[in-house]
Amino acid sequence: MIKQKRFDEICSQFKTKKVLIYGDLILDRYIFGNVTRISPEAPVPVVQIKEEECRLGGAGNVSANITKMGATTLLLGIVGKDIYSREIFQLIEKNNLIFATEQNNSLVKTRVISQRQQIVRIDRESNINITPDIEKQMKKSLENIKIDGIIVSDYAKGTVTRTILDLLKRKARNLHIPIIIDPKPPHFDLYHSIDGITPNIKEAEEISKKKLLTYDDIVWAVKSIRRKFKAQFSLITLGNQGIIASERGKKTFHVPAFSHEVFDVTGAGDTVVSMLTLALISGATLKEAVLLSNAAASIVIEKIGTSQVSIDELRNRLQS
Repeated sequence: MIKQKRFDEICSQFKTKKVLIYGDLILDRYIFGNVTRISPEAPVPVVQIKEEECRLGGAGNVSANITKMGATTLLLGIVGKDIYSREIFQLIEKNNLIFATEQNNSLVKTRVISQRQQIVRIDRESNINITPDIEKQMKKSLENIKIDGIIVSDYAKGTVTRTILDLLKRKARNLHIPIIIDPKPPHFDLYHSIDGITPNIKEAEEISKKKLLTYDDIVWAVKSIRRKFKAQFSLITLGNQGIIASERGKKTFHVPAFSHEVFDVTGAGDTVVSMLTLALISGATLKEAVLLSNAAASIVIEKIGTSQVSIDELRNRLQS
């Protein structure tokens, strides 16, 4: 565990940090209601709407997590010129690098929830198309920015391209800052020569091309993934089994999950990569950063939908 003094030392640095988040920006819409009967038209529940809410999802949720911790973010992504992008711009900080384009539609996920249970999810999406002109505009917008770290939040919706990712890798090298990727197939060939990568167990199996059935399998995989991408470290999130991590030149370690009730795992990976990156650029060791990430994830899975964690919540969880 992290001692209180060390926790305060790390967290005190958050307000001085700025993180660039690049990736697929999603609008998460929530419809909350009650179910009291089945429809006479079909064997489906009738939901009486009580409340509707919009939140940032995908790369937006990563940004929201970091902002909640008191740091500053720059969000780089694509939305359409539509009613949904207007909702997105109302939710984000004004200081962003989001491009609204005619040729793309905003990515939207609508979830209908009753009695804390998700009944159905409705996705409105088509692959984001990044033209050479948009890439050129993105490149120009990145030229003079000063940042402390980069997160790539890849949901495989088209925003992450080789051109921009290579540009961000060079930016990270030039500024001597980490670039950390939350990955998705089929983009595994884009991720080489990064600082860190944070797949979940399913993604780790796809990268490794092997079912990870035992603890030894997972230990082998986390090391193999680090070597495959020439990364400084890799970790695999294991759901209710916690997180396992491998760092170059150091011993692989496993942090068990907190034993708490799970309501919704939506966005837990966003929380992990957010907390991990923010802790690392604030002076934490990898093990300290993973401990904080594990605790933060245990909090958001107790909430409904894409959610964030405050420093006070994190402190209380670590003291419990």
